[in-house]
Order: sequence, then structure tokens, then C-alpha cells
Amino acid sequence: MLKNDGVIHIAAGRNRKEKIWVNKEMKWSELVEKLSSTIRTHETVEEYKAMTKQEQDDIKDVGGFVGGSLKDGRRKNTHVISRSLITLDADHVKDDLLYKIDEKLKCAYCIYSTHKHTKENPRLRIVIPLKRAVTPDEYQAVSRKVAEDLGLDNFDGTTFEAARLMYWPSTSKDGEYIFKVYDDKWLDPDKVLVLFGKLFHLKKFKLI
Repeated sequence: MLKNDGVIHIAAGRNRKEKIWVNKEMKWSELVEKLSSTIRTHETVEEYKAMTKQEQDDIKDVGGFVGGSLKDGRRKNTHVISRSLITLDADHVKDDLLYKIDEKLKCAYCIYSTHKHTKENPRLRIVIPLKRAVTPDEYQAVSRKVAEDLGLDNFDGTTFEAARLMYWPSTSKDGEYIFKVYDDKWLDPDKVLVLFGKLFHLKKFKLI
């Protein structure tokens, strides 16, 4: 049971091609519980590697979520009302990422591995609950600052899109699934925005 629980808002879809996504209110602990287990698919890791991108996309598409609410259920950046979760794609994991997460993220979070993840080439998703919902513009700033603290080169360049889809966990039948949850206070976006603003000012005037 999580000591630091609360209500979050997500939009869920049955697959990546879903036309209308369903806005849902749920507890952080409920989302953590769902992410704690993976759907085992029928192919092996080696079989998955040998597939075309289209085939891989179809297999890993077990539905997913956006970490916020969508206007009219449309998964477009222009239709994001707010975000209550930071979700980051770590597709280029460096050796020190998990250490940095432990050292830098002084807040609640959970981590789970993607379908393409292997021990040799780890791929992870980081999910962080926010103390308050943020606008799409605020989301860009907060998510970028968090990623910068952890090392920008760990993350996919499109991970900061407000309408970014996170697939529910799925894993090849002989694949490794990684899940970790850290129970702490939720990330305060206002504190991050202050730091982001100071950093932007310093960079703009070439003071760093």
C-alpha cells in the first residue's frame, strides 16, 4: 500500500489507432498496480527482434494511456486539457540512469520496461505523479527539466509531447520485465518551473 496516494487523471485507449480515448479518474496506486504486471505475448525475444517495425508495433499494442485529460477524447497535442503525470521514454538508457533516478528524483515515481527491452539494451518508461495538474506548455517545461536532470541523452526526442501515448506493459514470453515503484511525495511542478525559468534565463543571456 502506498502512503503517498491520490487522484490522477488519464485518458485510456484500446490501441494506438483509437479514435476516441476515455478520460478516467483513478488513484495513483491503481495505476501503479496495473503497471506492476505485464502481458506475456506469444513470441520469443529473438522472434520479436526479427520482425518488421509494423509487426512489432502490432504486437506491443495492448492499449495504453496518456497521462492527462483530453478534450473530446482526441489524442492530439492541441486537445490536451491538462497533464497529471510526467511520462518519459528512456529508449537510450545509459549505465548510470537508474543511479541518477535514485539520486535526483526526490519524489514518487514508477519505472517499467518496454516490449523491446533486453538486459543488453534496456528500454524503460518513467511515470511521475504531479502535485497539481499542469497545462500542456507547463508539461513541456517540467518534463524537459526532469529529463535534463537525469540526462537528456537517455530519452527519445518526442517524449515531451503532451499527447504522448504510453503502452500498457507487454513482454515477449521469455523476456525480462522490470518494474519498480518509489513511494514518496508527488513532484511539485511549481518548484520545477521556477528552476526551469532560472535556467532558461541563464542560457538566454549566456551566463552558463
